[in-house]
Amino acid sequence: MSKTSPSSRTVFLLLLGSSLAVAMLPVLWPRLDIAAAAYFLQPNPPINPAQWKWVELVNEYVPDLFRTLALLCIVSWIVVSLLRRWRRAGIALAFVGISLLLGPGFVTWAVKEHTLRARPFDVVEFGGERQFTPALVQADQCSDNCAFVSGHVACGFFFASLMLLDPRRRGRWIATGLLLGALVSVARMSVGAHWLSDALWALPITLATSGGVWVVLTFFYKHGQRPGQS
Repeated sequence: MSKTSPSSRTVFLLLLGSSLAVAMLPVLWPRLDIAAAAYFLQPNPPINPAQWKWVELVNEYVPDLFRTLALLCIVSWIVVSLLRRWRRAGIALAFVGISLLLGPGFVTWAVKEHTLRARPFDVVEFGGERQFTPALVQADQCSDNCAFVSGHVACGFFFASLMLLDPRRRGRWIATGLLLGALVSVARMSVGAHWLSDALWALPITLATSGGVWVVLTFFYKHGQRPGQS
C-alpha cells in the first residue's frame, strides 16, 4: 500500500500548531524569559554573539530590507496586473508583498502597541528601571517600539510561509524559515532587545497572517477572473 504525503494545508496547520505550543512555554514558565536574557546580558557570556559583525548587520538593516522588498513586490504586482499577466506571477508578488507588510509589519506593530512590554535591557533585573512582564500579559512599561513581538524575527520566520507558494519544496522553505528565524532571534536577544517569548511568538503570528493572506488571494484569483481572461 502506497503512502500519500500530507497536503500542504495539513503541513501548514501542523507547523502553526507546533509553533503555538512552543511559544506557550515561556508563557507558562516566565522564568525562561529571564534565564535566556540573563545569559546574553551577563558581563562576560561564554559566547557573545552581540560582538559578531553579522549580528550587527541583522539588527541594523533587516527591517529596511524587508520593507523595501515588500514595496517592490507590491509595485511589481500592480504593474503585472495592468499588463494582464497577473495570474501566474501576480499571486506570488501579491502574497510576498502583502504578507510582509501585514505580518512583520502592521500586525507586529499593533501587538507591540497593545502589550506595551519593556525590553530586557530596560527592566530592573538587568539594570533598567522598568518591570518585567510575562508574555501575553498587557503591561504599561513601554510607550513606543515595545518588545512583544519581534518584527526582526518575524522577517526571518516569514520564509517558512513560502511553502504555500511552492508546495513541492515546502520542506526546504520551512527549514529555511526556521533557521533564519532562529539566527535573527539570537541577534536580537544577544543585544537585550527581545525576550525569548518575543522571538517564539513571532512565528505563529507570522504564519497566521500569511495563511490569512493566502486564503484571500487564492479565493480572489480563483473567482475574480472571467473565463478566458489571462
